[in-house]
Amino acid sequence: MHGPVVVLGAGGFLGRHVVAALREQARAVRFPERTSDLLRLTPADWDALLRGGGGVINAAGRTAGPEDTLEAANVHLLEAALQAAARAHVPLVTFASAAEYGRTPGGHASQETDEARPLSPYGQSKLRGTQALQRAVQQGRVRAAALRLTNPLGEGIGEDTLPGRAARELRQAAQLRLDSVRFGPLGAQRDFVDARDAARAALHVLARLNASATQDLPDVINVGSGEARPVRDLVTGLAAQLGYHGELLEDAPGSPRSSDVPYQRADLTRLHAAGFRARHSFGDSLRRLTGRPVLA
Repeated sequence: MHGPVVVLGAGGFLGRHVVAALREQARAVRFPERTSDLLRLTPADWDALLRGGGGVINAAGRTAGPEDTLEAANVHLLEAALQAAARAHVPLVTFASAAEYGRTPGGHASQETDEARPLSPYGQSKLRGTQALQRAVQQGRVRAAALRLTNPLGEGIGEDTLPGRAARELRQAAQLRLDSVRFGPLGAQRDFVDARDAARAALHVLARLNASATQDLPDVINVGSGEARPVRDLVTGLAAQLGYHGELLEDAPGSPRSSDVPYQRADLTRLHAAGFRARHSFGDSLRRLTGRPVLA
């Protein structure tokens, strides 16, 4: 892989981890100058950005907002990046989402060949982005892969997410010595993956795509831990890390997604066949999320 890697969304949660992973490998990184609105980049802007580069990792996108906002961030931006990568003859890796699968039976590990039936506007927009990438790959226009990511955990996660909010509230509860903290029902099962492993997977897949003049990898690859655990494990684990010993109540209103998608687990056959293995455990992720040191 030669030339700097262009990272879209470098200032976001996943993007920061991608940049850190590249710098750990002593790789040059390039960012768009106009990061405030990637959708305003002209074809000439894209060509200048990718010229002499070693590939693109798209960590940009939106998880919430009006449907037109989701469509622009999760579909139109990716389409523009794919077109630019095709013109520059460089590979592209994008972070897709396990939300594209929708509801899956309990115990079932979602496979990339499963029918995708997303329930949320977010999942629907991510699927349209993945489908755009698949069309570009199948038409031979670009070498690219969509990494269907489960639930990433790690330093810098937003407080608008359950892990980020739980860490904040439990830290405050420990400091104030509160008797209890209220959550919604925590029985939904999720596949949690360390954000550093997600970033490493993106670099690994990009390198594999760069190593061949043709597409030698599937165009959709799951990235996760391959394990489903109750969200309760996340909250109790954070409480232990933060030294909170009060009661964890589950009597607040629950999120619609938890009831709509009570079980999630990724089949990692394709990821492992590509030669990638995760490095960090669930406990590592919790320690990093709470700001405690973790050995790399």
